[in-house]
Amino acid sequence: MSDVKSEAEKLDGWTLEEEKISKKYKFAKYLDGIDFTEKISIYAEGVQHHPGITINHTTVTVSWTTFSKKELTEKDIAGAKACENLYRLFEQPKK
Repeated sequence: MSDVKSEAEKLDGWTLEEEKISKKYKFAKYLDGIDFTEKISIYAEGVQHHPGITINHTTVTVSWTTFSKKELTEKDIAGAKACENLYRLFEQPKK
């Protein structure tokens, strides 16, 4: 197994399927998911590496793969980590 795939398996909550990693993020409100998606798109444009994103009411699914290489790369791992950091902005405080 490649180093990239073993690194992908260490990502909390991410699913590795062949050459793609995916994760579902839940939000309290629909517009929070839209805001999250916008923040991911700003990151993606900045690094010129774009994920697949599906919005289903309050659930946003993000998938990363490197289409040009037809495999998982470090760019995908970095994208997943960026998503995790952005999601922290939306987490509800624990009471």
